[in-house]
Amino acid sequence: MKISRKKLIVGAAIVLGAAAVAIKIFSPTSAEYVSPQRRHLVQEVFGTGTVEARVLVSEGSKITGRVTKLYVDQGDVVKKGQLLAVLESDDLQALVKQASDTHKKSLSMEAAAKDDLARARAASEAADAALQKSEAAMKLAKQTLKRYAELFKRGIVARQDLDEKQDAYDEAMRQRDDLKAQKAAAKADMERVKNTLQAARHDTRAQAASSNYARAKLADSFVRASMDGVVVSRDVEEGDAVIPGTPVFHIADPDTVWVKSNIDEAQGGGIAMGNPSRIFLRTDRKHPVTGRVERIGEESDRVTEEMEVDVHFPLNNKRVLHLGEQADVYVKGREKDCLSVPSDCVTVRNGKEGVFVAKGDRAHFVPVKIGIWTHDYAETPGLGDNEKVILLDHGLEAKLKDGARIKPVPAPSGGGR
Repeated sequence: MKISRKKLIVGAAIVLGAAAVAIKIFSPTSAEYVSPQRRHLVQEVFGTGTVEARVLVSEGSKITGRVTKLYVDQGDVVKKGQLLAVLESDDLQALVKQASDTHKKSLSMEAAAKDDLARARAASEAADAALQKSEAAMKLAKQTLKRYAELFKRGIVARQDLDEKQDAYDEAMRQRDDLKAQKAAAKADMERVKNTLQAARHDTRAQAASSNYARAKLADSFVRASMDGVVVSRDVEEGDAVIPGTPVFHIADPDTVWVKSNIDEAQGGGIAMGNPSRIFLRTDRKHPVTGRVERIGEESDRVTEEMEVDVHFPLNNKRVLHLGEQADVYVKGREKDCLSVPSDCVTVRNGKEGVFVAKGDRAHFVPVKIGIWTHDYAETPGLGDNEKVILLDHGLEAKLKDGARIKPVPAPSGGGR
């Protein structure tokens, strides 16, 4: 039977194709390998979180009213005591004027009472001086009368002279009694004026307190910044009605900005206060920001098994503050000198981490409890520096199995990145 030339060519092509496939299937896979080398590894623990401010205050209303004026907006830098907003205050201004007028009236009454007291005291002192003078005159008149009575008995003076001295003494006593009554009246008047002054002073203090309260309530219609910072939100508009406690602005201290990151607690053992960190903000992934660990949470999340690590970082521009912005954080953890291989060597088989080691023309999976793991290298406890650890690219990692035939090839420059 004669076979055509065309059929022979097709048959030959099929045989060659099948041979090529068989060679590809059954020939060993080329695999580059490296040996563990001693390196100084610095672990960077990865976490994600949001930008927050440790010091964030709400500047709100203390009274019920309507917003009449707003002076700042989001992104504005403010100073402590700066006026931020004004609430309507017509009734409060009227209250302040009324309290001020009443206070002035009470001050006037107190001043008048002081003048009355000064006059009453002067009158009392004058009455006391007159009484003392009258008592001295009465004493002298009494002595004179006594002397004239002795002289009359001896017949030296006439009855008329004795009667004159008696009349003088009686007049001195009458004047003394009148002055005593005047002194008592002056003293009583002074006590009355003292009580009036005391009441006036009490009223003055009460009116001063009322005036101060009215002024304080009027001051509450002015919303001022309680600290230096950046306005991160304006929560009302002009014309809005507010009640006590209503937030008008939120102000953050830009010097207290940090990333509240969540980190796998299994990787957080080497994290300590002050550890340097790298932060990649979502708004600028190409330029990492340097920070430091400022607080480590004392309690982990029981569901996610993550711990909170707060990383502080300085703002280059305090006006650019995006609270709530997502960020990736790399925190410096443990560091040590150890045998390690490139991170591309590590894989997972049946839930266990490990590496493939070339032994002859076979690849064997060796479970390894990875120690420090950086972006480039992984510590491999238990492996010697003479082991041939296979580098795994995406294709090789997917198809390489324990015991697979390979053709080991030394990786150029040790396989490091």
